[in-house]
Amino acid sequence: MDYRGADPKKQRKVAEHNAMAQRVADHLNTLIANDPAPMQQYLWHGIARDLGLTTDKVESAVMYGGHNGITIGVTDEGRRAVARYKK
Repeated sequence: MDYRGADPKKQRKVAEHNAMAQRVADHLNTLIANDPAPMQQYLWHGIARDLGLTTDKVESAVMYGGHNGITIGVTDEGRRAVARYKK
């Protein structure tokens, strides 16, 4: 989310949403980096459970995906991009 106005309530709401979205992205990147499969599927409710969030919040944090989750095709370039998340 993006808000450039001066309203502190709206600034705080956007900052909280962006921090939550970053947690979701970091979690997804960790899952992707540690799964060798070239096609991976993650459901919103599983990510929500892992992070203690609602499924609606998780879905709102991911730009691409369907109603229930996201399917990701992982290329060699994608693997390099998430390498720092590998455990």
